Amino acid sequence: MKRLTIALLIATSAVVQAYASAAHIIPAPEAYTVGDGSYRLPSEIVVASTDQTAGKEVKPMVSYLKMRGIKARAGSLSKAGIRLTSDASIAPEGYRLAVSPEGITVAASGDAGFFYAIQSLAQMIGQSSDGTLAACDITDLPRFGYRGVMLDVTRYFMPFDELKKLVDIASRLKINTLHVHLTDDNGWRLEIKKYPKLTEVGAWRVDRPEIFPARLNPEEGEPATYGGFYTQKQMKELVKYAAERHVTVIPEIEMPAHAIAALASYPELACPVVDRFIGVLPGIGGTSASIIACAGNDNVYRFYQDVIDEVCEIFPSEYIHLGGDEANKANWEKCPLCNKRLADEGLKDFEELQGYFMDRINSYVQSKGRKAIGWDEVSYGQPKEDITVLGWHGDGNTAVEYARKTGRNFIMSPAKKMYLIRYQGPQWFEPFTYFGNITLKDVYEFDPVGENWSDSLRSQLLGIQALMWTEFCNSPQEVQYMMFPRLLAAADAAWRPAGRNDWPGFIKATDSFLPVLDGNGITYARSMYNIDHKVTPGGGRLNVDMNCIRPDVEIRWATDEAFTDSRPYTGTIAVDKPMTIYAATFADGVQQGKTLKLPLEFNKATGHKVQATDCNNGIAYTLTNGLHGSDRNSDFEWAGWHNGTADFTVDLGKSEAIHGISLGAFANSDICISAPLEVFVYTSDNGTSFRLLKKIEVPADKIYARGANRIELDCGPVDTKARYVRFVAVNPGHIPEGLPRETAPTWMYFDEISVR
Repeated sequence: MKRLTIALLIATSAVVQAYASAAHIIPAPEAYTVGDGSYRLPSEIVVASTDQTAGKEVKPMVSYLKMRGIKARAGSLSKAGIRLTSDASIAPEGYRLAVSPEGITVAASGDAGFFYAIQSLAQMIGQSSDGTLAACDITDLPRFGYRGVMLDVTRYFMPFDELKKLVDIASRLKINTLHVHLTDDNGWRLEIKKYPKLTEVGAWRVDRPEIFPARLNPEEGEPATYGGFYTQKQMKELVKYAAERHVTVIPEIEMPAHAIAALASYPELACPVVDRFIGVLPGIGGTSASIIACAGNDNVYRFYQDVIDEVCEIFPSEYIHLGGDEANKANWEKCPLCNKRLADEGLKDFEELQGYFMDRINSYVQSKGRKAIGWDEVSYGQPKEDITVLGWHGDGNTAVEYARKTGRNFIMSPAKKMYLIRYQGPQWFEPFTYFGNITLKDVYEFDPVGENWSDSLRSQLLGIQALMWTEFCNSPQEVQYMMFPRLLAAADAAWRPAGRNDWPGFIKATDSFLPVLDGNGITYARSMYNIDHKVTPGGGRLNVDMNCIRPDVEIRWATDEAFTDSRPYTGTIAVDKPMTIYAATFADGVQQGKTLKLPLEFNKATGHKVQATDCNNGIAYTLTNGLHGSDRNSDFEWAGWHNGTADFTVDLGKSEAIHGISLGAFANSDICISAPLEVFVYTSDNGTSFRLLKKIEVPADKIYARGANRIELDCGPVDTKARYVRFVAVNPGHIPEGLPRETAPTWMYFDEISVR
């Protein structure tokens, strides 16, 4: 770990101000009161205790301070700048911290409380320009006992030292759990001595340079050169390192699905009906990802029990994560062994067979004195054994219903709020990844507890966890960029009191914490400074709206990139002719975010109303908003239709002479997006009776084009007059075999209608 001195903390910050009237601490303490006066830190601070119980914490406290770059030593009470005192009435992870002109007093009931007190104190010291702390009283304890972060090391193999760096930063944020996703289709990352092929074979895949969704499956005999694994010695070292910082490491061994790396190592553990080569997947895998461990083969259970034996020797955690998500039952349904198991156990369907599978492994975990966690799909099979469900689907409601029905515990990690793989800001500025946006503010404002929850259900919620999947990462810096600063917000959401929401205060605290990330070589995003836009049509003109999640910056806009004619953005900008708008955020006259460029084009359809049938993403207005979409289909500029015909009509407002019509489309079969098979273009004078104008045939090589492709679908020369133009685009169906997303149903995306 790279240690920071007070001077370095100050030198690396351009935004930190002297600690004054507000506690800019992450996570926010339960209660903070301003006192009178201040305390000036000596060059070396002495730590002492007021009682024998607290005396055992002096040495660790000195170590904590040194760990945070603060010179300290143990000494006598008369010379102490920090006095430790034990108080059994304080909750195990809680503490009291008081700063007065006479010094600093820390009270806690145990080592975790003292540790968390020093994390707050270290932040306070880092915010002081001269080592002077304002007098204050802090009373603090966490809202949730489980405050976690998951790191996927299977898609991108994270160097071991980077795991330790993450532990250190997480501990500063009072995160107490690191969940390591150690096995998946894309790699097995843990040494298991009884099964050496898991790391000889399962830890390595063919090296495909494309982005994750575009990577083709391996061919038999093709060299596998990318990957790696952690030795048991390394993992024991990580466990010890984390424990010293009050972080528990929870291992995850995926089953029965997401097990291709294990099955590539030991193919006999797959169902006997599988008749294809099983290789570690470089990407999504298409139908190969449907191969899962055989539920009818007793050797499968022995394998996982043996693995768990070694896992329990390495990880002393109370919980072992068993996966259980996204299990495709297609091979089970054809497998004679699985069907026999289904009949022998009197199970009604293959979801119950997965319940049997998970129960059997869970029973073994419990026999080892441990508890199991599973993704929320484990609830589908009605598990008989007690298992804690980690809710990831959507808003986490699957886990909530499971807990309400069974009375069992659960953890909330909803994809809509806690998936750090998603875009963290306006997509035009971000590296390519999956799905929609989860901003720093979205994570900060996440409250997992529903308004109508019973007291019992509230008590079953252990806590929350942020999830970092690494499909699109190729370096530690890329992983860090996606995690930070959003992990700060997740930590705050897990700790701060219920109902507390101070977004402006959190932003100030974030600014104060960024020098810690700088000093530890952590790459982080500045997406919170970038501008979101929305351009909507209205009566033949365009309405441009912009916003930024930071409340303390000014948005300025101009018609030139140098901002020579810039002016403050005060509300909707009405545009009635072609122009390019440039915009950015500023603070004290200095540009903070990246420059947003909106090249607005006009034709006879621009700014006019579109009537659309079954637009699945609900943004058909983008078809006439004068702005082309980027190569991100989810950038809120592409209107989308899934697995069906797209039907939309533009009202030009009056009858117009028409000499040309075109439509922008998007194709990227790697992520289940196709161009249409064909497009029928109709015109009408009254909006009810339409006549066919042209049929556009899309070239076959464009329909399932790979990579991001903008395709202009043009009618060619026409000569007609009409008020309404209607498009009916035919979906070509499923992705063909041989492509990365073979057999998947397709989306179609369109942006600008052009009527000339």
